[in-house]
Amino acid sequence: MKRIILVRHSKAEHYNFDVTDFERSLTKRGKRDAAIVAEQLKNSDVIPDYFICSKAKRARQTSSVFAEIMNFPEEKINRQQFLYNGYTTNDFLNFISTINNEHRTIIVFAHNPDIAALASSLSKEDFYHFPTTATAVLEFDTDKWDRINAREGKVHLFLYPNQ
Repeated sequence: MKRIILVRHSKAEHYNFDVTDFERSLTKRGKRDAAIVAEQLKNSDVIPDYFICSKAKRARQTSSVFAEIMNFPEEKINRQQFLYNGYTTNDFLNFISTINNEHRTIIVFAHNPDIAALASSLSKEDFYHFPTTATAVLEFDTDKWDRINAREGKVHLFLYPNQ
């Protein structure tokens, strides 16, 4: 079995002309919410062994909070530009097909609306409500990343702060 954990970055500063969208930071609430959801995930025995993250600052900061709580070395987080720019389900599936099959559970930190659309595309669920720090854990009945297909994921958990 393979698991994909999809995380929308935590609450970030509002957009303003002093900081680009790419460089927006997490708010205090965002950092707190990331810690809450990371602890919930850890307490559910869903521990990723491979981290993938958008290069945008708010996604990087969210992944750093999760990495600290899950004792994952931050320098091993795979940072990918395509997760910021918009991507299709096929783009994502092509990317994960290259992941070493030794990894059983990957976690992906990205942005809405793409991350919610990806969660919907990979499962048979509709993720209309995917707030900041929302985390969908999808399970796939395969032992190879290149055999994961859209609409085959089963939702194991759906977490978000303030539930």
